[in-house]
Amino acid sequence: MIRIDKIIVWTFPLILASIFILYYFVNPHYGGFPLRCPWQLLTGTQCPSCGIQRALHAMVHGRVIEALKYNYFFVLSIPYAFLAVISQWYNPHHRFDRLRALVFHRLTLRIYAFLFCFWWIVRNILCL
Repeated sequence: MIRIDKIIVWTFPLILASIFILYYFVNPHYGGFPLRCPWQLLTGTQCPSCGIQRALHAMVHGRVIEALKYNYFFVLSIPYAFLAVISQWYNPHHRFDRLRALVFHRLTLRIYAFLFCFWWIVRNILCL
């Protein structure tokens, strides 16, 4: 493994844990949380990522149904993201090569991109 891969393997869990701790103690729904969606500020519509901070806050508190209300796509994308990370960065003995081929297959990525755009349109039409 090259050096950058080793850095990623060790720092990624630390960064993830830090984000979870931050969103456990800070509720982005209240107060002047610094991260606002520039797309929503400019257009008044929601981008596909709107609600991720509130959804993450709800998830770390174990409120999955509430997280789904904030952003369905984010919550439903977590398993895919987990599989992508495991198959890419935590695969030193090539045990997950078939999984990696599936997760990063051209068709899989196109379907994911289509669903991302579809979610963007649907959430604004249905006001989700």
